[in-house]
This record gives sequence, C-alpha cells and structure tokens, in this order.
Amino acid sequence: MENLPFISCKCITYGRLHFLEEAVESFLKQDYAGQKELIIVNDYPLQKLSYEHPEIKIINLEETFLTIGEKENFALEQCSGELIAVWDDDDIALPNHLSNIAKYFTEDGELLLWGNGALVHGNNIHELTGLGNSGIVYTKKIWKELGGHPLENAGYDTTFVNQIIYRQGAKPMIVAYPPNEEVSWFYMWGGRGYHMSGQGTDTPDKPNVIQRHSEHVELERQAGRILTGDVQLNPNWKYDYKQMLKDYVSRLHNSNI
Repeated sequence: MENLPFISCKCITYGRLHFLEEAVESFLKQDYAGQKELIIVNDYPLQKLSYEHPEIKIINLEETFLTIGEKENFALEQCSGELIAVWDDDDIALPNHLSNIAKYFTEDGELLLWGNGALVHGNNIHELTGLGNSGIVYTKKIWKELGGHPLENAGYDTTFVNQIIYRQGAKPMIVAYPPNEEVSWFYMWGGRGYHMSGQGTDTPDKPNVIQRHSEHVELERQAGRILTGDVQLNPNWKYDYKQMLKDYVSRLHNSNI
C-alpha cells in the first residue's frame, strides 16, 4: 500500500441522479488497496445531494458555473490525490479500474488513456476499443503546471490533453491496453440520455452546452422525472456490468475459434 498512488476520482454532475448513483456504486465496488477518494461537484442549484462515506465528498453549489472548464478546475482544487481519474457521472468503472490505473501509470507519467475499454451502446457492449479522452488519468502536478483546464465547454478535454501532449518537454503519454477480460472502463455512449460529447463545440448561433443541458434538465424537472431539494443518493448498478463484460469476451472468443 505504501507504494500505491493516492487516486482522486473527480466527478462533476448536474441533474443526472440516476447516472450519478451508478458512478458512485462503481467507486464503492473498487478493489483498490491504496488511498482513494471520490470528489463530486454538483452545481444544479435545485438539488442538494448527500451520501455519508469516509472516502466520498460531495460539494453542492448554489450557482451554476459558466463553463465546464471552471467547474473542472474547482473540482480539481478539492482533490487531494496525486493522480486524477476522470469519473464522469454517466460512465461505469468495474471494480478493478483503480487497480488498473496503478498498474499502468508509470512513475514518470503525466497522462494515461485507455487503448482498450468497453464502448457501450444502449445496454450492450458495442466493442472493445480505444476510448479517446473518456476516463483519462493525469497528475495533479501537470494540471497545476498548465494553469488548470481551459475555460471552455464541449471540447475542453481535447484542448487540455493536447496541451499536455504537445508542450515543450512533454513526456510520452501512456496508452493502457488491459487484456479483454481485464477491461475496466465503460464509455456509455448511446441510450443514456443527454450526452455532452454528442453536442459538438459551442458556436455563436446557438446556446452553449451548459445552457442546453440546463434547459433539458428543467424540462425533465417539469415532467416530474427529476427530484429536487435534499436528495440522499442510493448507489446502485442497473445492470451487472462485470457479467456484461464476461459475456461479451466469451462471445468474442467463441467467434474467433
């Protein structure tokens, strides 16, 4: 345990309780022997989230950030770990995910991407493939050196990753390729409702992604599908994601025989 890094799982959220509870359950299931924490930043003013756990900290804010970059930077300021694991509220981590991070993140590393993970459409694994910027891991040190996340909305993560990779003296990024049966990050692309990555970058001719998401959440609230006020989280998985991976890998193996 002394040689294992302290990993902060950073989760920003806004009005997506049913997704968030699965993300929290993913953290609770982790088998990681080292120090870990889950930092949740909620800037949906109509919800006050709570969940008592020594490794989970929830910050509820009265005002919504103007950009996702600002929200990310605020979340990073709350993180105590040396490694930052992006823990998006609508994605899934299997119990070995933090252990995988510690396995693949070398001491001189700054950024880790997943070369092998699960791309999920609806309630099924579509394929095991590279996941781009989903679930990236980076050091808090490099975040500080770069002056934080850029103050952008959709696309801010690409800008940040490029800043790490292409700056002068940059270290080679780590691309992790766990064996199929040890894949640990599920990028939930389709069938999960409003998805920021599918909205494209902001342009002057339309509301920005925060405004559009806020409008979507308000419509859901008016339809009675979103709780407001004090909300106690009930962490759970809607599906057995471990079994989902096992079944997919088994089918993949049988098809290659």
